Amino acid sequence: MRSGKEGSKPVLILFMDATPKSKQWTEQLGDKSLDDVFSKIVYVAVEFKKDGEDEKKYSVTSAPTLILVDAAKDEAKGKKISSPAPASLKKELEAAIKADTKK
Repeated sequence: MRSGKEGSKPVLILFMDATPKSKQWTEQLGDKSLDDVFSKIVYVAVEFKKDGEDEKKYSVTSAPTLILVDAAKDEAKGKKISSPAPASLKKELEAAIKADTKK
């Protein structure tokens, strides 16, 4: 994952594996109510790899895990999002977009 570009969109990363829970999270992220907000961010789904480089960078220890990254920051740490529920996720993403547009 790259970061540090001025004017970059927030990035939502889903670390997933082959479990039913990961499949459920993927389905929830496909909810139509998220279409508008997803057009304003970068969404990436990656396979969870124990001890992988990105997993270490974002302190991901299991899948599924959602990380919201402010890509404009040089040291993007990411914020863990605990639920893929469309209503709460939309709120988190809208806040990140709003913060991004203030830069």
